Amino acid sequence: MAKAPLKYQLINPLKIRTDPSDLDFPRAQTLAEKKAKSLCPASRLVCWYDATTGESHPKLECSATGKPGWLNYAESCNCDMTVDINDEQFIFIYLSQP
Repeated sequence: MAKAPLKYQLINPLKIRTDPSDLDFPRAQTLAEKKAKSLCPASRLVCWYDATTGESHPKLECSATGKPGWLNYAESCNCDMTVDINDEQFIFIYLSQP
């Protein structure tokens, strides 16, 4: 069964499209940081998800509604900016306000 897209659950998503053939986690994180810092220099990375490996931070269980734990955590921290690279291949969630 195909995994449901997260696009309707993401917090203020900013989309980036790039060539996926040479994209790994460190490159994706650099792209996301540049985008987030260009909009808010004080933004702080709180959560991320790598769909290519299934890894996420923080590693938390899904909620009863099926929402990923890392996304619930981002919401509980009042995160307000998401950088979505290549339609959820990599997702980085930031807090732009202290």
